[in-house]
Amino acid sequence: MYIYPHKAEWFDEYQYEAELIQAAYNGSITLKHIGSTAVEGLYAKDCIDILGIVSDLSVVQKSVAALKELGYKHKGSYGIEGREYFSKPHRQVHLHIFQEGSAEIDKHFGFVQLLQTTPELLLELNTLKQALHTKHPTDKNKYQLEKSSFYYKINKILSK
Repeated sequence: MYIYPHKAEWFDEYQYEAELIQAAYNGSITLKHIGSTAVEGLYAKDCIDILGIVSDLSVVQKSVAALKELGYKHKGSYGIEGREYFSKPHRQVHLHIFQEGSAEIDKHFGFVQLLQTTPELLLELNTLKQALHTKHPTDKNKYQLEKSSFYYKINKILSK
């Protein structure tokens, strides 16, 4: 099983990681809990996603060593232009850092806000996730691929 009903401790885990990141980061960074674990009632993989917002993306390099000390692995942009991406394999945490003004910020945080305020979309996504998990219980790639149409729909709503 790779998706789980929402767990209240996900928020506490986000807060714990956010405090560590804030303490280690060399400069000013705003952190937000994003992804499915940030939406109460939504099924999710047991992975905390954190959005970091900075005024200058080039300054992130000054904090790479400190974040590595926390167990994060720096992966550069990892396929998304204008992002600095870090992952923490010991406790699955993904840190996505963008510069203020990036459209990716609205996309990631907008997903959370939209699902928190639109129960029918939350139900639709939960139904889809459960059906795909049943269909692909051991294949996360197929699960992700077949879920992508829902995220396309969300992005269309957010871009209006």
